[in-house]
Amino acid sequence: MDAGQISSNAMKYPLNDFKKVLILGILTILSVLIIPGFLLLGYVYRIIKSSIEDSNEPPQFNEWTSMFLDGLKVFVVFFIYYLVPGVLILLGTWAAFLPLLSQPGVGSLIDPSISVGLISGIAVIGIGLLIVVSFIIPLALANMIYYEELKAAFSFGDLIGKLKEIGGVDYFIWYVVMLIIAAGAIYICFFLVFPLLIGIVIVPLIIYPYLTMFYSRSTALVYAHGKPDPEYYRHKKQIK
Repeated sequence: MDAGQISSNAMKYPLNDFKKVLILGILTILSVLIIPGFLLLGYVYRIIKSSIEDSNEPPQFNEWTSMFLDGLKVFVVFFIYYLVPGVLILLGTWAAFLPLLSQPGVGSLIDPSISVGLISGIAVIGIGLLIVVSFIIPLALANMIYYEELKAAFSFGDLIGKLKEIGGVDYFIWYVVMLIIAAGAIYICFFLVFPLLIGIVIVPLIIYPYLTMFYSRSTALVYAHGKPDPEYYRHKKQIK
């Protein structure tokens, strides 16, 4: 299954039960209350899990406690992976404002040329890491869900092995396709939908949950695209 087939399958997936798109949309709107946000992430976990197991139907909204705990696992994976690049980017941004800070009679607290060096160094490293993390995290998340072990998300030997099974070029093409679709969705949401009053409702209730289901399904399909070797399955049994 190539990137085009994966995208086509994932686009049809939410339409198999549109009522669940709306339920997920309600959770999206209520995510400001935090707990529904973890339930949303828990549903992402379920979609990836059921899709890897070759199910073509969106999973049920039930066993809420279990779904909440699964959402916590997804959150932990995202938090750990994005922590370092996020901190570096924030530090780089903070360095940009240092020349603006001054004391009476002293002037700027730091030489602007030094500040530029900090920005170009720290921020570039942070952005570079962010790109690498964004490339890895779909595999890491799916690996964690497949093995049902949080530590599997950080088993880089397994992740590299899985990347080889999928095919580095195939995975890169899939990743680029996902970026293009994301860019198109952002354009639609912010430049076509949000200016309309009804867009304030449509985006969180329909568009965002649809995309969440699309990307979750697509992640599972690209992960399952590879043909695991016997050693891969032996390792899975050992972890369990």
